[in-house]
Amino acid sequence: MKRTIELTRIAVDGDTVKYEIHDNTGLGLLRKEKVEAQIQFHNADAFGFEPDKLPESVLALPITLYLLPVTFFYHIELILSSIDNTLYHNIPTLYAAYSQMYGPFKEEWRGKIVAKEIVANQMPDARYDRIVFFSGGVDAIHAGINNPGKRNVLVSVPSIEVHSRNEGALRNEKFVMIKEFSRVIGSDWLLVANDFNQVIFDDEIGRNGKITRYLRNTLQLNTVAFNHSGFWGMRYIPNLCSVAPFAYAMGIKELIMGSSLIEDKLEPALDGTNPLLTNGFKFVGISFAEQDGLYTRRSQKVKNIVSTFKNQGKHVRIWACFVDNSEQCGECAKCVRTQLNILCTGENPKDWGFARFDEKKFSQLVRSYCWFENSIDDVWGIIDSIDDSRTYPYSNELLHWLKRVGYKRYFNRSRWMRKLMLNIIFKFSKYPHYICVAWHKMIGR
Repeated sequence: MKRTIELTRIAVDGDTVKYEIHDNTGLGLLRKEKVEAQIQFHNADAFGFEPDKLPESVLALPITLYLLPVTFFYHIELILSSIDNTLYHNIPTLYAAYSQMYGPFKEEWRGKIVAKEIVANQMPDARYDRIVFFSGGVDAIHAGINNPGKRNVLVSVPSIEVHSRNEGALRNEKFVMIKEFSRVIGSDWLLVANDFNQVIFDDEIGRNGKITRYLRNTLQLNTVAFNHSGFWGMRYIPNLCSVAPFAYAMGIKELIMGSSLIEDKLEPALDGTNPLLTNGFKFVGISFAEQDGLYTRRSQKVKNIVSTFKNQGKHVRIWACFVDNSEQCGECAKCVRTQLNILCTGENPKDWGFARFDEKKFSQLVRSYCWFENSIDDVWGIIDSIDDSRTYPYSNELLHWLKRVGYKRYFNRSRWMRKLMLNIIFKFSKYPHYICVAWHKMIGR
């Protein structure tokens, strides 16, 4: 008996597209034998977007792309009633891109897509030029300021985030942010919410997911890219492609996303946004046209953002945090990294979305080596951008202290702190002065 995953139903309810998928593999790849998933398009009315008017092969694009990576490994068939012709003939290119980045894959692992109908869809006349993906982070804002105006549409897909939910304070904040930013750069906006990560694959985020464990332990995938993002990274761009039905309806041919960088090597990051993958995604007449700022360092991007909006007498919120809250925590690695980027431009992080920023507390956190990054490149990028000859208006002593410590020493000491849990055990302000002095001497401060 063949192992199959079958898309058995597509239905449209107003601004929502619903999918029903059956797992007939016997491997428990999906969370249930029958899974129901959906995409909802918020602010669709502003564009006159009506999903029920679209061909089924176009409505099937998001779920097809999201399910596609599992066919690379389990020798299964993905069965569809219809598929877009361009996507169907581009699958070998996508497979080769994924294999180059995460593999190489072996041909005997590979399954295939079986479609009852292959449809040669024609793009409608273009109402807009580009979609610019917007999350509120540094890379996304930088892409936005490089592609402003009414011919472009800002699109937020919160479900790409690791801890994203379809409700809660963080999702509400994403609504507010995209509206705020759209007014500033003069573009229209759309928010696309799906529950794919939550309901489809039986694979937890991180290294211990069921599918991720199989790929690592049984198929022996052990590349840098796989160890960095695993099966999660393989689904990142397909998740963004939830926007495909909207892009088709609006005649938009170009999708643009922000990029991240391995700082010290000036190379694209080995995650789901790598251009090896983006260049492979083509369906109907749509493709990823570019990754904004592909070789621009994060520190330079923040400088560009700050200078752009200061010249207009405005501020925008930069959102780095994954905490489900209406305010950023200010203490996680991405929050600390972004606040340091802002401080290096001479600005106060409070003015750029970090409401909890306090110079004294922030300095204590960083000086206590509680800023922990998984990659030394992120620490290098910050410290390398600090100017020895400059007097900074905010956190000047902290920045020059960081420069003196250096990125290698800071990175190693932060790992000691992490390993020993000293960031929890030691609360310096609660200990007598002589213990603080002894600790400072021991770590060389």
